[in-house]
Amino acid sequence: SAQDVPTKLVAKAVPLPMTVRGHWFLSPRTEYSVAVQTAVKQSDGEYLVSGWSETVEFCTGDYAKEHLLQLQEKAELIAGRM
Repeated sequence: SAQDVPTKLVAKAVPLPMTVRGHWFLSPRTEYSVAVQTAVKQSDGEYLVSGWSETVEFCTGDYAKEHLLQLQEKAELIAGRM
């Protein structure tokens, strides 16, 4: 089953100390590659930035039945408004 992956990432293109927090919402039946990097603020105000982690590759599963029901409900609500 698809799982929420908690993250605290520093994007390569964004200057420190901008961070991305929270959850990535993953699509079903999709292949992902993930690598992370950490940044720790030191007493002098500078950031100690780690190297990139090993890349983890994984594939998410199909939609669960409850998720399909949620999608159906949303579709019916939207169709009702149109």
